[in-house]
Formats: sequence, structure tokens, C-alpha cells
Amino acid sequence: MKIKYESRKYIDLIQRVTSKWANWDPPRKIAVGDYGTIINETGEFDWEGNIYSPHFQEQLQSSKYKFDINLADPALHPIEQEASDDHLIVKSWSVTTKEVKASTEVTVPDVVNVALKLDLQFDGNKPAALLVMYKPRYSSLPSDERIIKLIKSMPDILKGKYIVTEVISCAAYMMHLSDQQAEKFSVTLKAVGPVTPATNAGGAASFTWSSEAAYGLSRQGSDPAAKYMPLYRLKQPRPKFWEWPFGHRGDENPNDPIDRWVDVDPTWNPLSDEGEEQEIYDAEMHGDFGAFNDGYPE
Repeated sequence: MKIKYESRKYIDLIQRVTSKWANWDPPRKIAVGDYGTIINETGEFDWEGNIYSPHFQEQLQSSKYKFDINLADPALHPIEQEASDDHLIVKSWSVTTKEVKASTEVTVPDVVNVALKLDLQFDGNKPAALLVMYKPRYSSLPSDERIIKLIKSMPDILKGKYIVTEVISCAAYMMHLSDQQAEKFSVTLKAVGPVTPATNAGGAASFTWSSEAAYGLSRQGSDPAAKYMPLYRLKQPRPKFWEWPFGHRGDENPNDPIDRWVDVDPTWNPLSDEGEEQEIYDAEMHGDFGAFNDGYPE
């Protein structure tokens, strides 16, 4: 079965179970503070700018709202946090995963060690998506009133745009989009060098993925010099955020802090198993008033 726009189908499956967006090209940088829209055909993020960029700061200076907000202040920088676990698995329905415990007793330079091994099962009833991230790291927009003021002061640029409020990066990743084929297989991440913090004799490890998948589409990355960004969160302020002019009582407190913003939903209609948008039947538009049980004439 050929899926139309594999990227959109994969992103859709991941988004519906996490409310986060998959980056179909994880080496491509997506940063906290990015703003833009979604390309409907592919599901990919269409970057327009970043609130931390010098260009945005120049535009801020010309805003009619004169705020002295210095984004060089460390308190306004994205919050960086290491994950408590050494890997993160995101899966849609129809996927079963089982972690095979790998021995870490021998973790020395120039020796191949198994950093992660998973047994996977796809039931084949419908397409399914899997994302595995090794050594995930979280970066998020700080909940600071000055960030809110900065964003609210730029409606000509940011109103109607989606803002990246969180990015999950990693040292290695594996993505898989299955087709309608039942399949069981294993994926293994092997490392040359130390894979545990307890062993620090030789620097960072280099990674290699191996997979036994026979069907579907897989992507992976394991370059130790790269920083992969496979998952991010898109939010936008609620419409009322833009309605209050500055100076009105009640405007800035609470003024919709970031954690009350709305997660961005897919911009497309529900997708079929083949990745095609399914038409949503509008009974009222088609004059099919009998579809309603609310007093409309039949």
C-alpha cells in the first residue's frame, strides 16, 4: 500500500497520541521561540522567524508598544532539562514495544556496546508510527511575564502564527511508519565507547542503528556530531489574548500564560489509511436538514 504524503501521515499519527509534532527531518533545526505555520500537504513546519533572533529584536524596537525587554537576560532563555530516562518511545495505536535489557557491564572505548534494544510488533490492521529517541533533552519557553508582553506586543507578526514552545532533542533517533502489514522485528542501537555516565574513559560514544524491518518506511540518525530534533510542541494563544489593548485593567494578569495556550491541532481533515484527506460531510451546506433533529424541516 502506497501512502500519500508519508510525512503527513506519520506526523498525524504521532500528534494524535502526544499533542506534539514530529519533525520529519530531525537534523533540520527547530528551536524554541520559532514561529510559523504548518504546510498542509506535508505536515511540516513552515518556519518564518524566531523571537530570539536579532531581526525580531529590531522589529520589536519599532513596535508601538515600548517595552525594555532584554532577551539576553538568562531568565528569559529557553529552559534546558535532561530527561530522567535515557530513552523516550512514542508510538501510535497498533504498535507494541518491549525493551530488551542490554548489559552495560562492559562500557569501554573502542568496544561495541548495546545501548538500547527493542522488540516491536505492528498488528497490520492500519498504518502505525513509532519514534525512538536516545538521550532525550527538553528545551522549553520560560513562563515569564516579559515573554508574554513581548509576544503580545507584536500582533502584526505573530497573530495567527504557531509558536514552538518546547523541543525534544536527542543523540540518536529512529522513526518508523508501517504499512498494513503485520510484522515483528527488533531494532538495536549500538555504541562504540561509553554509554553510561559512570564510565567516562574516552569521551562520547558513536552510535549505529540496526533494524530487521522488512516493510514500511524507516529513518534513523546517529551522528555524534549532530543534534537531532525529532519532536516539538506547537501552541498559540487563545483569540482573546490579542483583544485587550495594553493598559486595560485585567490585561496582563493572568493574560493567558503559556501553559494556558492552545495546542495546535492538525490543519487537515482526518486522514484515511492511505493518507488522503477525508471529506467531512456538511449536512447544512448540502441542504440535508433531515440530518438534524433540532426542528429543521425534513
